[in-house]
Formats: sequence, C-alpha cells, structure tokens
Amino acid sequence: MITFLRKIELGLYTYREARNAVRRQFDIVEIRKIRMMKLQRLLHYCSNKVKYYKEVFQQAGIDPKKITTLDDLESIPILTKKDLRDRFWDFLPSKLPECRVTRTSGSTGIPVCFLSDRNARKFNSAAVIRSRKAAGIPLIGRPILTPLKTANDPPRKPHWTFLQGIHQTYYINPYLDSADNSEYAARLFEKLERPAVLGITPATRALAQKIHDGAFPPLRPIAVLTTGEPLRPEVRGLLESTFQTKVSDIYGCSEGGEIAWQCHRNRGYHINAENCIVEIVKGNKPVAIGETGEVVITNLNRYAMPIIRYKNGDLARLSTEMCSCGCQLPMIEEIAGRTGEDMSLPNGKTIPWNQLKSLMTHQRIRQFQLVQEKDGSLTIRYIPEDISETEQLDALLRFRFQHLLGDSTEIKTEKTAVINPADGGKSKLVVSHYRPGQ
Repeated sequence: MITFLRKIELGLYTYREARNAVRRQFDIVEIRKIRMMKLQRLLHYCSNKVKYYKEVFQQAGIDPKKITTLDDLESIPILTKKDLRDRFWDFLPSKLPECRVTRTSGSTGIPVCFLSDRNARKFNSAAVIRSRKAAGIPLIGRPILTPLKTANDPPRKPHWTFLQGIHQTYYINPYLDSADNSEYAARLFEKLERPAVLGITPATRALAQKIHDGAFPPLRPIAVLTTGEPLRPEVRGLLESTFQTKVSDIYGCSEGGEIAWQCHRNRGYHINAENCIVEIVKGNKPVAIGETGEVVITNLNRYAMPIIRYKNGDLARLSTEMCSCGCQLPMIEEIAGRTGEDMSLPNGKTIPWNQLKSLMTHQRIRQFQLVQEKDGSLTIRYIPEDISETEQLDALLRFRFQHLLGDSTEIKTEKTAVINPADGGKSKLVVSHYRPGQ
C-alpha cells in the first residue's frame, strides 16, 4: 500500500510539473531563472556530498558560489565516460537517495551504469509529457503502440502506464516474418484505430517498412515519435509517407534523460533547459553558435549520481534562432549522433564515420551497414529497393568508396534482405574490426 501511494504521489507531482513546464516554455526569463537556481543548488550539493566533485573543485580552485552564469560553468573540467567507469563509487553521494540503476546502450563505446533518483525521474517524465503534448498526444487515454527493438525481444503483453500520462501500451515485433505475426498486426491495428506510435528509430522504420511492403496492414497513428539515434531525412520520408502524419524526433540519452524534442514545425530541437544544460565543444573549448562539435550535458535534477559537464559522445550544433511555434526554449539545430565508428586505414589515415555514411545516399538503397573487416577491407552491406537491378548501383558504390579510400583498400558489395540491429536495438551504420598494427 505504501509503495502504491508513493507512486500516486510521484505521478501527481509529475503532472503538476508538466503543466508548469508547458506554461513556462513561453517565458524565457523564468526558464533562465529556474535553470540557474537548479545549477547553483546542484553545485552546492556536489561540493559537500560527492567525493569526486569535492576533489575536482579543490584541485581547480573552483568556488561553486561564484558560478553565477553559464560561462562560469566552463571552469569545471569536462567529465568523460572513462572518469565514470574508473571512479564510479566516487560519484555517489555520502547518503544515497532511493534510486534506480540504468545503463547506456554502449553504441558509442563501453556501456556505463547510472543511478537515477525520484527527483530526476519526476522532472524527466514531465519533459516527456511536454514533448508528447507538442506532438498532439493527450495526457490521458490515447493508446500507445511501441515496436520491439530486435527480433529476439520476447513478446510483451499490453499494460497501463501512469508516470508519463495514463495510457495503455501495446507492442508489436516488426522484425518477425511469419503469418502469425502479420495476423496479430492486423487484429491489433484494427483494435487500436489511431494510436500514438512511440519507439526507437530503427524499430519504427522496420514497422513502417512492413506496412510499406504489405506484410502489415495500413496504420494511421495520431502521432509518431522516434528516438534513440539520428532521424535521417530518407527515414523521416518513409515514416511520414507510410503513416500519413508528421514525425517528431526526441533527443535523449541515459545520462541526461530527454534532452530535446521537436515540435510539429520540425525546425530543430527544443532543449529542456530547466532540466539539462547543453554545451557544444571542440577540443574541450566552446564552439561558435552554429558550428558542429561534441555534446556536453549537465543534468540539473540527478542527485543520486550527479552529472556535470559530461561529454556523451554525440555531435550536434546549436541554433541562434527561436522556433516559429513561440516556444522560448533554446534550440539545437541538428544532431549528428554517433551511429558508427571512424575507420582507420593501413596508410595511417582516419576517415570519420559521418563522411563514410554520406556516400551511401541513394534513392534505391533502403538500408545499409559498412563493415571494415579485420584485414582492412570494406564490405558494403545494403538492402536495395529492387534486388534484380543492382549492377550499376554496385559499380557506383565501389567508385565512390575507392575514390575516398584509395586503391589499397579492397571494397566488396553485399546485397541482403535484412540488416539486424544491435542487441540494444540501435542500427550501427559503420562498424570497424580493423586494428592497425595487429
């Protein structure tokens, strides 16, 4: 009974904060005031309760009381995944609040564990409600359809969720090719009529592809929200043409929660500035607004395991413009994310993964994965729109990559019917098994 009452209490606090967050997003003065109040409170807490930050502040000669602007925050050294792995216990406060354990997907390296307390969950869930409202999803009643992340995910029964709104959530596996799964999809889609589709981008794309190919019946959701990895233009096009509705993308990570979201204008991402400070750096120095760099986040609500100026491995650039929807939250113009590994060549040159994936842009390529083998050769795996006419496409891809990589790298093409996501459900576009000198 006590646990049930605590859940109700947390839900009521969350709904109240969500209402305040929606109201506040049009008031830039209040947004900045709350952001600085939370930052100063967090810094004071860390300087007294958390061993790692006590040492960092002392070694760098930092007085948390003198950090009164976002520019002052730059005096705190940037936090890395290695710091978190090597000194995990030193990030925990002297008195640990009630919390849950989560971990990163490991898509940008080795997974890292995080602790999340009730305070962090409350404000993050309020931000989720705000972004769902912007996409047209009401707080109560609308069913949610979530595609499972991989073919190996066990079936999940429908269940009610309460913390991020009162909804009944249903699941479908878009990776299973069977008559039973198609029949189940037909019955489910007819029952739900117009649900909200919420899922990670690769799984939502797989669901749309099933519908596009006729394996599943048509579905007209009230809204589609994607998350987990960058939403590329061709994937957005597939989703919007298949579901006949606008798609909104959510940017988040285990460390920062829901960081930013798109409204129906799709002109960038609104940062949840009262919950998270986003910096963009290059070489640990701030970049100019509009320049692409590495994402550095400060979670303003997590006290079980405070995260200050943490480099999460993503790439993005901030925007100087405000959205025409009237929201005054600061904006991220574009998120590059990290869905691949840079490729080292035998001649010592390194090719950024983002440059490699750009060569795969073609209207006849449905999905792809670039794999650098242990011997340094490159295999271009892709799913073509039409398997019968690919000779010219193979020749074009080999020409593009040979021009970039040089004649010393062997390039092979491999057509396939399916490219399965990684265990966490994300699709890694560039994978390298080559280790120079080994």
